[in-house]
Amino acid sequence: MRSDSRRVERMRRGVAEFGTTAGTLGSTAAQTVMVALLPILLDRYTDSATLIGFAIGGEGIVAILVPYWIGAASDHLPERLAARFGRRTFFLLLMAPLMAASVAIAPFLDGFWMIAGAALIFFLTLHGYLAPLWALMVDEVAPDRYGRVQGIRGALHSMGLGFGLVAGGLLFAVWEPLPFLAAALLILVTTAVTYFTSPRTRAPGHERDAGDTADVLKIWRRLKGRPAVSWMLLANSLWSAGVDGIRPYIFLFAAIVLGINVAETSLLLVVIVGGLGVGALVLGNLGDRYGHAKVLALGGGITGAAMVAGFFVRDVPGAIALLLFAGLGAGTLLTLPYPLYARLLQQKGVGRDTGLYIVTMGIGRIVAPVLIGVAIDLARRTMPETRGYPVMWPIAGLLTLLGILALARAMVHARRLELLVEQTSDGP
Repeated sequence: MRSDSRRVERMRRGVAEFGTTAGTLGSTAAQTVMVALLPILLDRYTDSATLIGFAIGGEGIVAILVPYWIGAASDHLPERLAARFGRRTFFLLLMAPLMAASVAIAPFLDGFWMIAGAALIFFLTLHGYLAPLWALMVDEVAPDRYGRVQGIRGALHSMGLGFGLVAGGLLFAVWEPLPFLAAALLILVTTAVTYFTSPRTRAPGHERDAGDTADVLKIWRRLKGRPAVSWMLLANSLWSAGVDGIRPYIFLFAAIVLGINVAETSLLLVVIVGGLGVGALVLGNLGDRYGHAKVLALGGGITGAAMVAGFFVRDVPGAIALLLFAGLGAGTLLTLPYPLYARLLQQKGVGRDTGLYIVTMGIGRIVAPVLIGVAIDLARRTMPETRGYPVMWPIAGLLTLLGILALARAMVHARRLELLVEQTSDGP
């Protein structure tokens, strides 16, 4: 009987832990549809890659403004609401319908600015959704299981990417609004799964800082005393810039440089999605065993090197090799950065700090699409046959490799802090 009860308890814990990740699938699927397929619609209204980058870069602008406050608000949600809906899941229920509505309406709009406006509303609600979702994972998962659970999250993230890049492209070829409508439905379904399977987190976070939620400058000042966390946030921003900066241009690159259509591109992208899924599951477990930082540096280095070599890709076989290596390495960038960041924080109730983490992702997402768009437009003069699109790869690769250097600095400071703690505890 006792062994049966233990087995049941382990099953309940597993459902609770992995249920916290379910919302990742719907949110990532919708985000990928908006970032990868919306530029095809925008391209009909402008020839400028820079302008498309500005439209998609709105995601980053929103990411800077929203997650910090939402994360902090989830730390200090009134007890009455926290008891009924859950401290984190309350915000998931609030944001999911708005997010689903904005993605569903986007393909039915006419004009560049109307479509860009729908995208801005989507990203506003998306980043209001992500901070409490990620904080929920930290609240309900033991530190020694971060890598495993984040591996599942990474796999679901890869499935969401697969929907947007593969299934979304195929559905787009059938009827353009179809992937947008399907993504909206996924948001609602996966949010329901997370809500009904996750524990109702009620304990507030950052109790000592209650009332400081509007003072963004305070948390930035706190980073001066936490150099390991600061360098980790910089690394996260650079990785986000490298990986997310190319997403708005993937289908356009395939059409202009490789000469294939949307459906054919979607089939080609199966390679990178498969690599991401395998990398996320395998490397998440390896990170728990050998250290998150070591495995993260290896995977990020592979991705960055593959992207730099992508400048020379001009045919489908070359694109397959590029996507395979980039996808396998990028599995670490999807899986390991957040659990490593959470370990550096060394605390629970991290809604506000999770918001800050997503803010740094947003900084990368502002800079990268615009930077790459400008580079493409400038390169068009010397590379008219490809309209300058090959330059997007080495820029993204360089940003990713710079992120590895920032990670190394973070680990140096983390080791110094551990040594200081050991010396203090062993003192007279």
